[in-house]
Amino acid sequence: GGEGGGGEGSDSGDGGGGEEGGGQVRGAARRRWVPPAMLWLVQRDFLQGGSVEEYLRQALQPVGHAPTDAQAGQLNAIRRTLRSFGGMRGLGLPQPHPSRTSLCDLPPDQLAAEYRAGMQAVREWVGSVAQRRRRRAPAAEADAEAE
Repeated sequence: GGEGGGGEGSDSGDGGGGEEGGGQVRGAARRRWVPPAMLWLVQRDFLQGGSVEEYLRQALQPVGHAPTDAQAGQLNAIRRTLRSFGGMRGLGLPQPHPSRTSLCDLPPDQLAAEYRAGMQAVREWVGSVAQRRRRRAPAAEADAEAE
């Protein structure tokens, strides 16, 4: 899937795309905020036989709560925002090596082949998202100047 659109907002340059602290963004051009792409790396041990997609779907479901439970309300708001990220993807990675305590000392060729293949998929996904965003950046700047 591609990156999805988002609601209207402003980008203050803080990476959040919103107006932090309720203040006005001064001197910044208002433009359409596009949710960032998000990659979830899930260690396959946590999947308990399910798929990465099932795991993410379940993790992002709202939790039932009493109206007075502000913490659960905030959790649901965060989950709702994360679900709006059209560029979200999940990838599962196996254990890189049976000897977990010495992973930092191992050369890459001693890591499990399936893990190395998974990391290559991560690099390719990140690279493709970065290229799409770079191609769209000039168009977004032109739109902001036109407003």
